[in-house]
Amino acid sequence: MTWNWAVVWQMLASPMLPAALLTTVWTAVLAQSFGTAIGFALGPASLSHLRPVRTFAWFYGWIFRGTPLLVQILFFFAVIPQLGLKLGILTTGLIALSLNEGARMAEIVRAGLISVPAGQIEAARSLGLKRLQIFALVVVPQAIRVIVPPLGNNFNYMLKATSLLSVIGIVELLRMSQQMAQATTRPLEIYAVAACAYLVVTTSWDIVQRRIERWLARSQSPVRMPADARPPESHVEKPAAASGPALVRLSAIGVELGAHRALDGVDFAVRRGEVVALVGPSGSGKTTLLRALNGLVRPQSGTVEFDGAALGRDPASGRFDAGLLDRQRRRIGFVFQRFNLFGHLTALENVAAGPRLVLGQSRAQAQATARKLLAKVGLADKADAYPAMLSGGQQQRVAIARALAMAPDLLLFDEPTSALDPETVREVLDVMRALASEGTTMVVVTHEMGFAREAASRIVFLDRGRIVEEATPAAFFAAPKTERARTFLGQIGAIA
Repeated sequence: MTWNWAVVWQMLASPMLPAALLTTVWTAVLAQSFGTAIGFALGPASLSHLRPVRTFAWFYGWIFRGTPLLVQILFFFAVIPQLGLKLGILTTGLIALSLNEGARMAEIVRAGLISVPAGQIEAARSLGLKRLQIFALVVVPQAIRVIVPPLGNNFNYMLKATSLLSVIGIVELLRMSQQMAQATTRPLEIYAVAACAYLVVTTSWDIVQRRIERWLARSQSPVRMPADARPPESHVEKPAAASGPALVRLSAIGVELGAHRALDGVDFAVRRGEVVALVGPSGSGKTTLLRALNGLVRPQSGTVEFDGAALGRDPASGRFDAGLLDRQRRRIGFVFQRFNLFGHLTALENVAAGPRLVLGQSRAQAQATARKLLAKVGLADKADAYPAMLSGGQQQRVAIARALAMAPDLLLFDEPTSALDPETVREVLDVMRALASEGTTMVVVTHEMGFAREAASRIVFLDRGRIVEEATPAAFFAAPKTERARTFLGQIGAIA
């Protein structure tokens, strides 16, 4: 068979070609849009704590991923008219494509959601953001980076899947090609042009998709930033002895994490102006105690009180109140071991997020406060840098600024230097020493015994979920009262 260019030019000049291409493209766009919307509803539903919701999401996916798309198209084409619904064949085809795509998008969305580290959600909770705010402003923007590549691949597939609508008489690109091939009896040239038309459309989309991916990945680019200024060094003055009622109090707290008894009948209190260092071996319950102070861990027994009120408990009924807990968390800052900065936001946006979203400040007001705090921790020139562009020490200082932006009454630090290189530990400790000198109420889980000795007003030593010893730094490091504390300090060479 010889190649006939006249047939090629005839097809390219035919008004049927742009009309069929337009039908193909806009049908794919609509079906992908509707399917994506379904996926964004079913993806979270598949992760719901409500079993009926999870079951519905599973059943939907089981049906539409488990049967061929062609069968679904023919099913809706045959069944919808019998239900008394007068829909056009194109609408019927769109319904089938959309419902099928929704099942596949639900899995893609689910994968994106579970890719977001749990620490991001905890960081948002610690600021007092509500569940819907966390989902929309923290989880989804980061999940999108995972969702977009397979979504783009699905749309590429959808552009070709529209050809299946030819079986119910829709004149898209394939149907038009079949008609011209029959009319000209030249299938080689006609289908070659059709294939090229599909390639032009899918290649154009591929270019758009790559640009979207590069834009989304901008926060992950390891850009070299100018050297930052260290926070100003400060002379540390011991906090004055605290007096008055406890700002936060734990009474007979018991926490079980699976089969492990993380805290066992712990009584603990912190007064305003105190700097309390929680020390002890790994696994002793220090972090669990800290998380209980912020409500990130809910004890199975005992009570947690903050400023005289039960943490997260309605004063009238005694029942758990998520809204009350969110309001109380606004006054309890939390600095995480692994920073947990929001990767899709700049340093400035990270610090301004809490005041803007939780405290209701204007964007300008929140950003002005954020700039002052970034300057305070020596990062004024990093306001527009994303977390991936910063060193570990710089990220931790941004995390401290983010916690301070809420003007908390209590600041909690969970081993803030353990994830840092030795060279960057000092810059974080300098900021913490400055805060201690200013009278900030702090509870610090730390392995930095020098910092505990220098900045803390009280040392609390834990082992196996219990408080073994409490003392001033001078007394604890010079003459620990218990054998367990003496053993611990001897092993790390911290006895004075």
